[in-house]
Order: sequence, then C-alpha cells, then structure tokens
Amino acid sequence: MKITIIGSGQVGLCWAEALSTNAAHTVSLSDPQPPAAAVSWSETSGVPIRPEVSEWIADQDLVLICVPGSVLPFVIDPLVQHLGAGATIVDMTTAAAQAKRDGAAKTAASGLGYVDIAITGAVALSGARTPLLYAGPSVPAVEEVLAAVGAPVRALPDSAPGDAVTVKLLRSVIMKGLEALAIEALPAARSYGVLDQLYTVLSDVDQSAFTDLLKSMVATHPAHAVRRHAEVVEAAAQLDRAGYPSELTGHVAEKYATTAQQVAATGGPDGSTFEATLDWLDTTAFHTSSAPQDVSA
Repeated sequence: MKITIIGSGQVGLCWAEALSTNAAHTVSLSDPQPPAAAVSWSETSGVPIRPEVSEWIADQDLVLICVPGSVLPFVIDPLVQHLGAGATIVDMTTAAAQAKRDGAAKTAASGLGYVDIAITGAVALSGARTPLLYAGPSVPAVEEVLAAVGAPVRALPDSAPGDAVTVKLLRSVIMKGLEALAIEALPAARSYGVLDQLYTVLSDVDQSAFTDLLKSMVATHPAHAVRRHAEVVEAAAQLDRAGYPSELTGHVAEKYATTAQQVAATGGPDGSTFEATLDWLDTTAFHTSSAPQDVSA
C-alpha cells in the first residue's frame, strides 16, 4: 500500500516511523518546512520528504493529514487536484468540524474517500498507539492500517466527518483545563513543601471512574456553589501569597459565583440528578441565546 503523510511534526513523524516498519507499505512524507527531527529521520530511513503536493501523489492509496487544523483547507485543494480517484484521505487534524465536513464534501466530488480521525491521548507517551476516534464510512484499508500499528480505535456509530473532532475538542475542554490547573497548582505546592501530600489527597479521584466523578461534580454543583466559591477564592489567595498568579483559579471562582447567582434567581435545578442539572444549565446564562440549536447541521 502506498501511503503519504502530510505534515512531519510529532504526529506525522510517529506515524511515518510506525508505518515504514511494515514492508507492505511504501511511505512518503510531505512538508514544506520539516522540523529537524523529521529531516534527520528521513536521512537515516531513506523515506523522502517532498516540499509540496503535486503529480507525484497521484498513485497513493492513503493520505494521512497530520497538520495544524488551521492548515486543513489549504491542504485539501492540492489533494483533490492530484490524487487519483479511489484514494482515501485520513484527516487526523484538529480542524473545526465544519472544515472537515467541507473537506469531505469537496473530496467526495472528486471520487475520494474521507475519514475523520481524532487523537484522544498523548502522542508523546504512546506514539502511533495513542487511542483514536473514527468517524465516517468504514474503509477496510484504513482500518487495517490503524490496527496494524496497534492503535486502539473506537468507531463512532452512524457518524460522519466532523463528528470525531467534535468529541475530541469537548474532551480537550476538560483535559486541557486540568493541565492548565496543574500548571497553576503544582509549582505552588512544591514551594509550600506539600507536593507529595497533595498527590496523596488527590488519590481519592482514583476510587471511581473519571466520568462518574464528572457527573457527580455537575450534579452537586448548584447546591454547593456558594461553599465551593468561598473555598476557591481562598485557594486563589493561597496561590497569590506564594507568588504564583491565580489567573485560571480566579476564573473558576467566577464560574461558581455565577452559579450561585443563578441559583438565587431561579431556585436551581428541579432535582439533584446529573440530567436535571444539565437541563437547568441549558436554561441559565451558561448557555447563550446566540448558541446554535442544532450543532450537527
């Protein structure tokens, strides 16, 4: 199978390394400005890095797009122009869902397949074996390639391009938020000399499934917003006293304050369940009137 990877950053390079170990594949890279690591690997492996997409890509079977999401529209046009009908594009970018839907429509008109793949873990830790979400039509050749490198793949049922990245970006709201909070808290914990103790008291998080913890947090959020707001305000002050600005923690306190105000104004959810709280959040200032009602369209 002939496979081209567009983009030779961390994601593109790790997939190039994984796929090139299979003698059944002929792998190439395309990147106008490849990083030093990719150039070095190309020189030692013999896998070429071409600066641009042109006629050479016409006979490729699969193209993995591993570029920043903002670049996707600029990558699609030359692929549509030069790829042969029957080839499949595997979009591994974090481009917006609509950009992926536009890309899928454009490629379909040229007889090309299109699959939306969202990477849902840390590539730096797991490389090509990082878990993936698959959205779009079943393409056996794509599924075989993903399976061959040992990547855990979860196919979204009844899905289309754009659906996988929608799930990924919502996951990023939570996981990148946790990362930002860790950056804010852990240096301060070390300066107070309590880093190990903090790890210990965080171990209660390991006692239940993470999604169950999130649901419990949401379900109890309105009823405990006032108390939790006071606690977060003090936590922010503690960070500031240690010389670590509480920028994100301050925003967290504002969120609790908003909830407390909404509870006082509306009486809170009609029940203490997760579903009841979600319904209530949708009727408060947390859901703006300008938000689209059908985000799947």
